[in-house]
Amino acid sequence: FLYFIEKKKKKEKKKEKPQQKKMRCLLLACLAVWCMGCNTNDDCNGGGLCVQGTCKCDFGFKGAACEQVNFGASYKCGEGGLCLSYQFNTTSTWGGGVAKGDDGKYHMYGAMMNNNCTLGTWLSNSQVLHSVSDTVHGPYTPHDVSLGQLHPPTSNWDGLTEHNPTVIRAPNGTYLIYYMGSTATGASSPNCTKPDDEELANQCTNDPESQSLCMQRVGLATSNSPYGPWKRSSKPALGPGPAGEWDDLYVTNPTVYVFPNSSALMVYKARGKQNFSAVLTGVAFAEHWSGPYERAVPSIPFNVANNCEDSGMYYSEAQKTFRILMHCGCNYLYLWSKDGYNWKSTPQVPWCDITYTDGTTETLRRRERPQWIVDGTGKPIFLTNGVQGPSHGGRTWTMLTEIL
Repeated sequence: FLYFIEKKKKKEKKKEKPQQKKMRCLLLACLAVWCMGCNTNDDCNGGGLCVQGTCKCDFGFKGAACEQVNFGASYKCGEGGLCLSYQFNTTSTWGGGVAKGDDGKYHMYGAMMNNNCTLGTWLSNSQVLHSVSDTVHGPYTPHDVSLGQLHPPTSNWDGLTEHNPTVIRAPNGTYLIYYMGSTATGASSPNCTKPDDEELANQCTNDPESQSLCMQRVGLATSNSPYGPWKRSSKPALGPGPAGEWDDLYVTNPTVYVFPNSSALMVYKARGKQNFSAVLTGVAFAEHWSGPYERAVPSIPFNVANNCEDSGMYYSEAQKTFRILMHCGCNYLYLWSKDGYNWKSTPQVPWCDITYTDGTTETLRRRERPQWIVDGTGKPIFLTNGVQGPSHGGRTWTMLTEIL
C-alpha cells in the first residue's frame, strides 16, 4: 500500500495538494489501526472483547491485546496478606488460597513450615495453616492447622507433608482444599535440614518410596465449615500417569474449577522419570469434584517454558474463558482457554519489582504460587503469591496484590 502511494507520487511528479495530503494521512492511520487492532475476540487473548477493531479489556486486564494483568499495589508484610511472627512457632509461609465463609469472614489456607523451618524444608515440614480476616486483603490472623502431619507419617499417603493448598467452594457449599501430599519410608520432620535436590532426583530412580519428593500426589480434603474438621482421603485424588508418560513420576500443585453441575477441571504440575529436569503442566477432569480424576485424552502437557509452573486458575463467566497465571522465575505467564484443554499464552512479563500501598518499593528474589481471589460478581480483585525478598528478615511470606 505504501509502495503504491509513493510510486503514484513519483509518476505524477506533482506537488501534493493539502486535501490529498490529508487523505493520505487518513488512509495511513486507518492502515495502522487495521494492522495493530483486532479482528475477533480471540485477538484479545480471552481478556476482553474486540469492538470495531479495538480490544476492550475486561476488569483486571490491560494492553493493546488485553495480554497483561492490571496489577495495583501490594500490601506489606504485617499490613496485609499472611506474614507470621512466630505464631504457631514459625515465620515462613508460601502462598495460599482464600474463600469467603458464611460467617462473612475471609479464610486463607496456606502452606506453613512448622518447627520454625524455612521453605527449603517443604518436603518434610509443610502444613496447611488456616488464617482468618475481616477484610479480603488482610492481614490474616492464624487460627488453626487444617491439615497437619499424621502420626506416624507413614500411616497415610499424605502423612508427612501437606503443601501448596488451594481452596474453593463446591456448588452445595462444601469447602474443598486441594493440595500436594506426600510421605516416605522412615519419614519424620524433627529439624530443619534441607535435602539435596540432585541426591533426591537420583533416589527417585533407585528408591522412590524412600523420598517424599518422589511420592508427591494430589489430595482433596473436605469440610462443611471453614473451621473444619477436615476429612482427608485414604488415597490421592490424582496420582502419577502410566509408565512412560510425561507425568509418570509424581504430580503436584493442583488448581481446580468446579462447574455448576459439580464436575471439575484440574490443572496440575508433574515430572516424568525419563526427563526429570522438565517441569510440565497438564489437565485432568472428574464427573464430580470428589473424583475420580482422569487425565485428558490425549494427555499432552502445556506448551510453555520448562521454568513456568504453579498454575492459578479461575473461570470468567462473562467471557466463558478459563484464565491461568504461572510464574516463570521473576516473570509471570498468562494463559487462557475456552475449553480448558487447549491453552494459548501471551509473552512473559516481569513482576518482582513491587510497589506497596504506602508508595515504597521492593525487589523480590522470588514471587511464585499465584492464586486469584474472585469476588461475588466473578471479577478478579486480588492475587496471592508466595514471596521472598529483603523484608521479613528474608523469610518467605504470603503477599496480596490488588487487581485493577
